[in-house]
Amino acid sequence: MLTTQISERDVENVTVVALNGHLVLGDGDATLRNHFAALIARGRTRIVLNLHEVTYIDSCGIGTLVDEFKTLRHAGGDLKLVCPSQRCEHVLALTHLLPVFDLYESDDAAVRSFV
Repeated sequence: MLTTQISERDVENVTVVALNGHLVLGDGDATLRNHFAALIARGRTRIVLNLHEVTYIDSCGIGTLVDEFKTLRHAGGDLKLVCPSQRCEHVLALTHLLPVFDLYESDDAAVRSFV
């Protein structure tokens, strides 16, 4: 069974979340949804999501990104994506979602964008 791992760190009023593994139905999607729900419950709504170590993403994973983006926006926050893996970027392009998300090349650049 695949395991998606999440790590996080706070940089002032922004939470940087790094995802490692697959963002797919039955593994990464629920893990990420639960993690974001806990962040929002703690009032952490400005999130940088590093996707560099995401080795596979499916339509459910894309749906999770879109849902969490909308949830954070409704809560007064935002979601910025960092270094999507080649596979992630390809799927985002195929689904015409690249323009929806703010993409950055580093965690620091994404964090600074919140200022």
